[in-house]
Amino acid sequence: MDQTSLRAQLEQALSAEPPLGNLVGNSLRAGRKLRRRRRAGAAALSAAVVVVVGAAATLMSGAGHKARQPQPVAAADGRTAYVAVGTDDVVPISLATNAVGTPIRVPVTADTGLNTTYAAVTPDGRTVYEVGMTAGRPDTTVTPIDTATHVAGPTITLPNAYPSSIAIDPNGQTAYLGGQDGVYPINIATNTAGKRITIPGLSWAMAFTPDGKTLYVLDDVGYGTLTVTPILTATNTALAPITILPKGTRNPAPYGWDIGITPNGKTAYVVAGVQEGKPYDSSVVPVDLVTNRALAPIKLEASGLASGLVIAPGGSTAYVLSSRAVTPIDTTTNQAEPAINLPGSAGYADSMALTPNGKTLYVFTPRGVVPIRTASRTVLPMITIPGIAPFTDAAAITPDGKTVYVATSTDVVPVSTATNTAGSPINVSAAVGPQSCPVKRSCVPAPIGIAFAR
Repeated sequence: MDQTSLRAQLEQALSAEPPLGNLVGNSLRAGRKLRRRRRAGAAALSAAVVVVVGAAATLMSGAGHKARQPQPVAAADGRTAYVAVGTDDVVPISLATNAVGTPIRVPVTADTGLNTTYAAVTPDGRTVYEVGMTAGRPDTTVTPIDTATHVAGPTITLPNAYPSSIAIDPNGQTAYLGGQDGVYPINIATNTAGKRITIPGLSWAMAFTPDGKTLYVLDDVGYGTLTVTPILTATNTALAPITILPKGTRNPAPYGWDIGITPNGKTAYVVAGVQEGKPYDSSVVPVDLVTNRALAPIKLEASGLASGLVIAPGGSTAYVLSSRAVTPIDTTTNQAEPAINLPGSAGYADSMALTPNGKTLYVFTPRGVVPIRTASRTVLPMITIPGIAPFTDAAAITPDGKTVYVATSTDVVPVSTATNTAGSPINVSAAVGPQSCPVKRSCVPAPIGIAFAR
């Protein structure tokens, strides 16, 4: 079966939101849930692409791949992106020219199936940490990449970690890797892993308070039980978990999908989504970070799976993504506002991104990109981009807010936020070639996703 046929079947299945068995459901969550990450303060929780701003102006990397021979790219504005593909390569791209640099070899950045990679950049922009799984095994690899030389350093291996996300504290001292059985601190100065921090369930999403003193980890205990564990970053000590939804609160049971923290550091919001959810099945749970106490859930009128969250730069509004709509939440009153419905032709919404000025929200679907003006709640015409890959963090917005980069099965497409028009595709698959596939079979390397670290 070719990729086009497979994509069509996936899109058709997702549009109807068919029931999922435990195995498929868990794979779905591993494949797309954690791409709904909210960056709190300077925390960088990203998928496969990291953009470095203000780093040394040498070979820049990003959302594209070209030929395998060296291709130096000078990025005068100091902006760099790094793209991991479904191989053991990370490809640099210059955001100034959209030119692709030489692929950087790292230990396997993705396993087969629906797994993905995650990445984060240190606050000084000097190091990118690329996370992946060893093919055929549950071992996790964390590889530091020097952004000045584009050389991969010694890999840190964590057995049986099953990675879910990575975050770097705002002071740049420690990277935190979320996994199935806890959170692993990594000392950035020495690139060594510390003792695992135990949490009640599976670590699925993380967010720092703006001062970086506390990391809040969303745990999925199972059977509809959700908790959030605060971790003191000074000592890497876990505090008592905060119960978000106790066992048996909802039927059908929700999954914990995302967590975000307001810029003032007073409130966290946790998305509890239900597959095939009917109106008011899914909810967002506010957490008072002064008392570490969960408040009353905010029920969402929008049907379908609620799975994504972004918070406006000023912190006045949180936007929650459901299958076919976006629900704004007033963070002052914790009241849900009327849902903003997506066009029926858009298909099943996969992810979203907000411009740095908070004026435009972009929602990504298998058929294209839907812009929404946040002030007026106006849905603009969909930008058609064929072949947006499902189950990925499909796009990211540059730090200056001028361009959205959207990943397809083979390319990265730049979209101007001024005109909402798509530019020429950047062929990322051509950079590494099928010979780099981590398994002994024919495959086409594809961009896994796009996210920006600032």
